[in-house]
Amino acid sequence: MRAILTFLIALVFSSNLFANSLNEILKEIFPKSSNIFGVEIIATEKVKDKDISKAAKILEQWLDNNNDGKIDNHLVLESIIKNNAKIIMASSERNLDDSFDELIEMAEGLNIDPNSFEPQLIGLIAHEPNIAYLEEILHMITQWGYAFAYPDVFGEENGTELATAMDDARGGHFEDVPDRYPVNSWYHYDDDECDYSCMITEYIYWSITSLLGAQKNRLEDIEDEWEFNTPTKMQKDKKFIIIYNNSEYNLPNKLPKF
Repeated sequence: MRAILTFLIALVFSSNLFANSLNEILKEIFPKSSNIFGVEIIATEKVKDKDISKAAKILEQWLDNNNDGKIDNHLVLESIIKNNAKIIMASSERNLDDSFDELIEMAEGLNIDPNSFEPQLIGLIAHEPNIAYLEEILHMITQWGYAFAYPDVFGEENGTELATAMDDARGGHFEDVPDRYPVNSWYHYDDDECDYSCMITEYIYWSITSLLGAQKNRLEDIEDEWEFNTPTKMQKDKKFIIIYNNSEYNLPNKLPKF
């Protein structure tokens, strides 16, 4: 019994040491920050304060969509925090790449496996258009929040309700990008570097933002990837609409304002 207790204490100590070391590295590379309901946005020194405030405003509205000052879904929030997911901001693509390289190098120097934290860091370039702010912040919420709070529904793997809805949107089940999508598909993402899980992350972003009107004037720019760009068209995606209309999940019903 004593041996087990000693092991558990050592495990907790090791876990805390890892978290503390990682947080120290993150603070060094991304010294600016904002905290919304316990979820962090961290940024490089080159990111302007107004851009961090802009991201914080969007994050707050995605999480508190009815603007009553309370979190809409506590299970989702708890999952994001438990997964230690964060938005990381940089002033440019180069600034983000350089910061990531420095982060990986410092982590490996402390024997911290980058795979243990890198996927949870969602990159956002400060000068990108408003739609990018909506997208990347929503990605974090769905990927590290909803997918873990309701794994059978929003889990990013084959067989979940969301994956089944996505399979319909793609015209079939494809673990990899097919040579050609079926003619009846309305979601035909063709990035070979985006695996099945990644496809689900993108699918729920397109679906929610199309229902909320963010894509209504963007068809010419996005139709190679996504066709159901309006709330009316989205009604044809019946499996997703069933998920979306389930009040248990408290999915957003209005776009954040900038």
